[in-house]
Amino acid sequence: MHRMTHPQRTWLITGCASGFGARLAQRLIERGERVAATDRSVDLLTRLHSDDPARLLCLAMDVTDPDAIRRAVRTAVAHFGRIDVLVNNAGLGHGGPLEEAKLEDIRRLFDVNIIGMILVTQAVLPHMRNAGRGHIINLSSDSGVVGFPFQGIYTATKHAVEGFSDCLYQEVTPFGIHVSVIQPCGMFKTDMPASTITAARAAMRPDSPYYARAVRMAEALAAAWEQSSDPQEVVDAIIETADANSPPLRRRVGPPERTGLVGLRHRMPHEEFVRFIASVTGDGATRPAMPKGRVDGGRLVVRTLREAGVTHAFTIVGGHNYHLINACREEGIRVIDVRNEMHAAHMADAYARFTRRPALLTVDAAPGLVNAVAGIEVAYEAQVPMIIACAQGSLEGRDIGVMQAIDQVRLMRPITKWQRTCFDVRRLPEYTAAAVRHATTGRPGPAFLDFPLEVMHAVIEEDTVTFPRHYRVTVGPPGDPALVRQALDVIRKARRPLLIVGSGVWWARGEEELRRFVETTGIPVLSRNLARGIIPDDHPLSAGFYPTPAAMADAFLVIGTRLDWTIGYGRFPLFSMDAPVVQVDIHPESIGKTRPIDLGIVGDAAQVLRQLNELVAEGSDWAMEKEWSHIAHGSIGAMRAETAAAADLAARDPARPMHSIQLMQALADCLPRDTIKIVDGGYSAAFAIQYLDACVPGGVTWVGSTGHIGVGLGFAIGAKLAHPDHPVVAIMGDGAFGLCGMEFDTAVRHHLPMIVVIANDAGWGETRDGQRRRWGDAAVIGTNLGPTRYDELARALGGYGERVERPEAIAPAIRRAFDSGLPAIVDVRTDPEQRSAAVTGLPWIVE
Repeated sequence: MHRMTHPQRTWLITGCASGFGARLAQRLIERGERVAATDRSVDLLTRLHSDDPARLLCLAMDVTDPDAIRRAVRTAVAHFGRIDVLVNNAGLGHGGPLEEAKLEDIRRLFDVNIIGMILVTQAVLPHMRNAGRGHIINLSSDSGVVGFPFQGIYTATKHAVEGFSDCLYQEVTPFGIHVSVIQPCGMFKTDMPASTITAARAAMRPDSPYYARAVRMAEALAAAWEQSSDPQEVVDAIIETADANSPPLRRRVGPPERTGLVGLRHRMPHEEFVRFIASVTGDGATRPAMPKGRVDGGRLVVRTLREAGVTHAFTIVGGHNYHLINACREEGIRVIDVRNEMHAAHMADAYARFTRRPALLTVDAAPGLVNAVAGIEVAYEAQVPMIIACAQGSLEGRDIGVMQAIDQVRLMRPITKWQRTCFDVRRLPEYTAAAVRHATTGRPGPAFLDFPLEVMHAVIEEDTVTFPRHYRVTVGPPGDPALVRQALDVIRKARRPLLIVGSGVWWARGEEELRRFVETTGIPVLSRNLARGIIPDDHPLSAGFYPTPAAMADAFLVIGTRLDWTIGYGRFPLFSMDAPVVQVDIHPESIGKTRPIDLGIVGDAAQVLRQLNELVAEGSDWAMEKEWSHIAHGSIGAMRAETAAAADLAARDPARPMHSIQLMQALADCLPRDTIKIVDGGYSAAFAIQYLDACVPGGVTWVGSTGHIGVGLGFAIGAKLAHPDHPVVAIMGDGAFGLCGMEFDTAVRHHLPMIVVIANDAGWGETRDGQRRRWGDAAVIGTNLGPTRYDELARALGGYGERVERPEAIAPAIRRAFDSGLPAIVDVRTDPEQRSAAVTGLPWIVE
């Protein structure tokens, strides 16, 4: 979503006494914008304040009173001269069985939530229409698309908001007026959900046939409210939507497991979706059960995983895991069936990277697990949590040649954090919980659990089993306070300090502490792996991904990342060996592993950043050069310019197929800022990492230190499942696509609209170029591929496909691919003769 700078605007906001409205009004005042804040009584608006009274006008406006609405709008226009943005935020909540809803409650909810919205919009529209511009932003909810039990009246009003907004958009767009709907998904810590839960509890009748389920639902909602999202996310989304050049009609805000519900509503079969909603809301009555009081081993595993927050399973179904898959269906876990087990692992990996929650990888015994090994190893090296559950052959056939029998625990030992076999069906929840604990705590990683077929098939009385509760830590350990103080002293004394952060910050949920530290200190930050995009690459304090500024730095603070080959091991010539290094990691074995360090701190990345922020707040002198952050940020553009110059693009014959740099430059210009870009391959990955900005966490995702290729489609599918509202684009070479191409069928079957951009040079370009440079053209053996039309493959599999030959055609092709609403392939013809001089300085290009 591209941003634009607006002149000072006037906002009229309803429902400003508390919640989203109060926060939004105050934030806009702080930004220097003008706000007409309204609520039923001016007395309710006392929490709002402005240093400049001319920017804030508090008005009494009951949205159910047409006369009060007209008076308030006239007063706002007379005071400010115009209304540029209307935010229809006022709303009420309601909970309880539909059958028992009172008529006065129904009318009150419709009066406030939809009729009031219509009346306020009618009053403001003539002023916007006469001005030839304006923006109307209506607050809806995921309840505007998805029906939740015991929220029927509220859901009906929000469905009405969605329909009203659709019609309004079509009617007023010709007058230059934008319409947007903000859909907060899940719970946010405001007064409305808390008061709704309280009121619903008070209204429950013990003699009601709905009582037991309604109580469970209220308890689940109360528990969810304690873990609810920050309302500032919604405020930021409203402002970003209003700031956009081309505002979206809809924007969902909230955790991925809730924003994804809206997309799932239209993609899942109805019965499967109802079961899934039951797993989200805690309404067990809509979940089909086994015979009363009886459960099998598969269900024990899956129920434990569901209670741990697992919502997705990736699989190829076989005789050794179909009990698990059936349990997923019954317990409301979404099943994604794939074409190759390796890519099931890649999907589970990517889903966890973007949600910070493990998914289930379940495959058939022996050959199925062997097929998944490469994907599991990628997750292990990248420290990504994953639960792998797999049956083994029967006990009666052990050691006498039973089908599909290998030592699976031994196979998994080098590439998982934890691996066990459970031989007792009653202990399956205990073992499954242990797998979750090992996968998600400390430094994350895959955990493997297998069990004989007899254990998975066994059926027992449920009341003989104990399901573990509260078995994981949720906050990591802080660093030693004395060492943290020493670390800050090292950085304060440096003239050119450089902060290097990695995935540890992401897994520790340290984004806010990182942003606070960077923006308070002004120290430039080099972001790696999953941390890339927390500080957007286009932020003035970003030093990008590639360690160009490291050679100029005189002190390093390394938090939550390994100094591996992708960063030159932290050694000369990329790093000065004389500069002091402070390294922070939750895993002590990683500290000082590849170069001498001056100070090592064992601790959780978020906790150590919090400690640093507290020390920074105490105040002290800094020796940092005034221009250092500008120099560090400028290294991003300098590296790109140097790479383009080395490729001699200015002198390039326009008749030749395009260089991969031209492809990446075009993508950088046309992709929306919040695009999640998955890069895969050799040259295509190297150039994409250089030229594409990460402006959201994971905005440019690469496989990392394993150097594995062929992850692109699996990662893209996992990313789209995690973030259905974000554009997802996989950029990959034709060689890499050949390793995973049939997973495009998986994207089509599961209705996951995303784009695959293939840099098609008809070969393994990086390796082929290496052959030429060493031994000449005669040595090119085994690295040429055919001139395959991958766009035609996309169409054959039920997606959208388009072939592109020229750089100027890329942006229109990308737009058409997005507009298709289908999984899409944009097959871009690139130069098979392009040389590597432009990338030989990168550490991942092996000479």
